Amino acid sequence: MWWTSRASMVVLRAVRPVTTTSPSIQVLCRQALRGYSAINLPPDICFDELKDKVATKEVTVIDVRMPKELREDGMIPESKNLALPWLGPAILQPETEFASQLGFSKPGLDEPIVVTCLAGIRARTAQLAFMAAGYSNVRVYVGSFEDWIQQGGKVDFLPPKEKKDD
Repeated sequence: MWWTSRASMVVLRAVRPVTTTSPSIQVLCRQALRGYSAINLPPDICFDELKDKVATKEVTVIDVRMPKELREDGMIPESKNLALPWLGPAILQPETEFASQLGFSKPGLDEPIVVTCLAGIRARTAQLAFMAAGYSNVRVYVGSFEDWIQQGGKVDFLPPKEKKDD
């Protein structure tokens, strides 16, 4: 499978056309495309809009970098960490298991989510994973953490990893 992104559309090439019954995810399958499917993505978010939404707690910001990266480099304030390798299994868990394992509430399928990483590449992958799981309002902060720093955004750090007693 491969994908390319053009503005707010991702084109997927698969063995079989992708279909959905969810009205919130627009998946266009046409016989003329012969195995190609197009998914309309929500618009990306910029620094100023994200800064305002974080300040008013209008959005859940999920950073998909590894915890070590957040401890060393920092993260956007109020971000929740859900590393990309564990994203798929985590978003398929029931709400109670999700919250107990990750330490924050599982967002609803229509709640606004912004995914970030270091530069935006992993964030786009996470957006597609969320949408495949039925989430409809997932945006990407394209410049992600690098842009946040360049724009002078405040930075928080994960607490140091606690050593386990042997």
